[in-house]
Amino acid sequence: MTAETPLAQRILRDYDQLTRSERRLADYVLASPGCLHANGAAELAAAVGVSKATIARFLQRLGYGGLRAARHASPAGAAGAPARAGYPVPAEHGPLTLASHLAWEVQNLVRSTEALRSDQIAAAVQALARADKLWVVGFGDDYPLAHFARALLIRVRPDIRMIPIGGFSVPEEFASISGQDALLALGIGRRTRSLRAVMRSSVRAGARVIFVTSQTSPASPEVAQVTLRCRTGGAGMFDSVVAPVSLLSFLCAALALQIGGAAVERLRLIEEIHADWGDLLPGDF
Repeated sequence: MTAETPLAQRILRDYDQLTRSERRLADYVLASPGCLHANGAAELAAAVGVSKATIARFLQRLGYGGLRAARHASPAGAAGAPARAGYPVPAEHGPLTLASHLAWEVQNLVRSTEALRSDQIAAAVQALARADKLWVVGFGDDYPLAHFARALLIRVRPDIRMIPIGGFSVPEEFASISGQDALLALGIGRRTRSLRAVMRSSVRAGARVIFVTSQTSPASPEVAQVTLRCRTGGAGMFDSVVAPVSLLSFLCAALALQIGGAAVERLRLIEEIHADWGDLLPGDF
């Protein structure tokens, strides 16, 4: 590893050798480009919840003599400079190549899987399986993810509600939620007041709320009983959704196994309808 190796690349290469507190610091640095320039050692330690000694050991492990050396190797002017509103460019990551992009995506999958707790996953699947109705909510950047989740869920069980629905008022749609329902909330991108309002109202109604969000996002019991966090850092200017998509696919597959025969029968019926309508083209397209 040379002196010119970018900070983020050093972190990813050495991540497996980091202690738990060092990994927490590493995640913070990866999620907050420019934080080394914006904070002193004491401020950075307080923000992450680690000691100043942890910061020193972390930087030495990466090959820096200290905070000043790390700052010198990572120009302040480049870090955090936005290409467009709301999308910071992680210039510390180095040149964007397909290889660097794939490396980040693999790291997101691996680190997300390591951080997700099995009891929280089990609680999410149980909530989805036992609910009378399932609600999927996602606003803004999370709307495509919500559509993806609903597209999988509707294959294995009926009555999947979507919020928002184009042209319809959210409160009118939401009014039929009950304490026997479950809500799958997507908060990977920009989290909005509408999302928070729906989640809080769902908890007050007695529904179980499963919140899929980014690794650095806080979530209190007043908005969700189960919070599943994914790493979403990208090698370029946009956040990655590889880990959230993989998690949603797993949740839906686990839900199908939990439901059992009813899910298999529903899948069979869907295939029969496709065959009856003749809407699927055989052979090459």
